[in-house]
Amino acid sequence: MGLRSPVVLAGVVGVGVPVLAAGLIAALTVDPGHEGPYPAGHATTQAAATPSAGIETPQATPVPTAPAAAEPVGFQPDSVQFASADDGWVLGHTSPCAGASCLALRKTTDGGATWEQVALPQPLRDSDAHGGRLIFADSHHGWIETSHGLFATHDGGTTWRPADPELTAEVQSGSLTVSGDTAYFAAVETGGRPVLFTSTVGTDSWTKTTGIPATVGGGPNPLAHVVAVGSRAWYEVYDRGWGGARLVDGTWTGWASPCGGDGPADWTVTSAKRVLALCGRSGFHDDNGTTMRLLTSIDGGVSFTETAQLAPTLVPNAALAAADATHLNAVLDNQVLASADGGQSWSTAYTAPDPGWQVSSSVFATDTTGFMILAQAGTGSGPQATRMLVTQDAGHSWAPVEFGV
Repeated sequence: MGLRSPVVLAGVVGVGVPVLAAGLIAALTVDPGHEGPYPAGHATTQAAATPSAGIETPQATPVPTAPAAAEPVGFQPDSVQFASADDGWVLGHTSPCAGASCLALRKTTDGGATWEQVALPQPLRDSDAHGGRLIFADSHHGWIETSHGLFATHDGGTTWRPADPELTAEVQSGSLTVSGDTAYFAAVETGGRPVLFTSTVGTDSWTKTTGIPATVGGGPNPLAHVVAVGSRAWYEVYDRGWGGARLVDGTWTGWASPCGGDGPADWTVTSAKRVLALCGRSGFHDDNGTTMRLLTSIDGGVSFTETAQLAPTLVPNAALAAADATHLNAVLDNQVLASADGGQSWSTAYTAPDPGWQVSSSVFATDTTGFMILAQAGTGSGPQATRMLVTQDAGHSWAPVEFGV
């Protein structure tokens, strides 16, 4: 079977970063303000109680301060993409980095068994971008999204050039996806109007569509994401709220949130009729539920039914990935869960050594071989540690990939 691509999760992610169906190229929204499509969590403090007069207060034993997280060292992967079962790329950043650009690019021609460093595209060597995302339609045509713009290649990555200036201006709020021979770029224009650009792969000739009935209220930086399967498409706009639209037979209509409230934590499309939604994320995109739940639609997203409960409590970071309609992965904070029956039952496939991880990119190169990148935000403006995982059994188990320095 051909190339299979999951995700955004949508700047991003996400992402909430969504997962695409078999044969599609995964898309994640780039959000330069933070990793993932939603605002980062915050800590709360509580004032200490004042001792009552005449009562002796025992002296507290000093508690050692936890050491700060070590700065990541070496190549940190940010985005992974495969154009075939053998040919893949990973865009990442080097750490520590004191230069103008920290971007770095790795390539494999043996399905991920080995990775070699390749020259960074010239337009990016002179930028100060510290992260980005890869999208490849096939072995010839691809794009790199960074906070500085959208760059395209049509010769397998040998040369790159800036994409359409109108698209580049919208990169901060949009994301690019490929389905078949068509590229889609969803974005939110100034004033909150959702738009969609489409182009035949390889032509760089973009057509703009407006009037998409997806609106979102709340939040200063709305982001857009689109997934397409054949003649159907699903479009979302999100920030501190969520709005959606569906394209069926050439007509856009409003799309209600699968979970209610402020939308799903993540969602994915595995066919023109099957849409999966992960509900119950804490914080933004809270649907007033108390558990993490998987909902399934078999009518293209018109209606959803609960398939399973994945966790008894809410988690701040959650994402979906799919090898196909049967083999699914859900990432809940530092745990990767796996299902081999379409989401009805789940088991733990991988556990990161500490909490606070979220998916930044994922793709299946074959029916069974897939790659996933987890990212952990640094404290404040500190460096971000990332790690790439690989599965050889359709997501049932995952293991870290070592790149070295």
